[in-house]
Amino acid sequence: MNSEVDRARLFAYKLMNYRPRSEFELKWRLERKGYSIEVVDTVIKHLMRLGYIDDKAFARYWIAERAGKKGSYGLRQELMNKGIDIAVINEFLAELRPEDEFNSALKLAQKKITLRGGTCPYPLLIGFLKRKGFSYSVIKSVIQALGYS
Repeated sequence: MNSEVDRARLFAYKLMNYRPRSEFELKWRLERKGYSIEVVDTVIKHLMRLGYIDDKAFARYWIAERAGKKGSYGLRQELMNKGIDIAVINEFLAELRPEDEFNSALKLAQKKITLRGGTCPYPLLIGFLKRKGFSYSVIKSVIQALGYS
């Protein structure tokens, strides 16, 4: 069994070499790879002891990396899918400034308009921003800033 733990640990290191992982995400990947629950738990405890798994640090990292590409609703959903506690998510999302979210949505909308040859129908733009996880108030502000209404 010790060699199975070592293989699982190496696989976990390989995954974390690409980017940090949440505890839930790493457990899921190890289980999907076929490792037993006992082996997975052993590896997870070892990595937590070493400080390689920290869901709070992961949430902060994820928000910092994805904030320009997703709105707060989209970020919340992504983090919930990765098994992060909602209290932790809300704590870090509260640090996002509304003007930063507006600027991100505006940049994405302008890019979408440019990619479509300089025009983008109103419903298409709203749907695009909604799928990116921006709130209605942010979308409304962007639409107004772009002169759609």
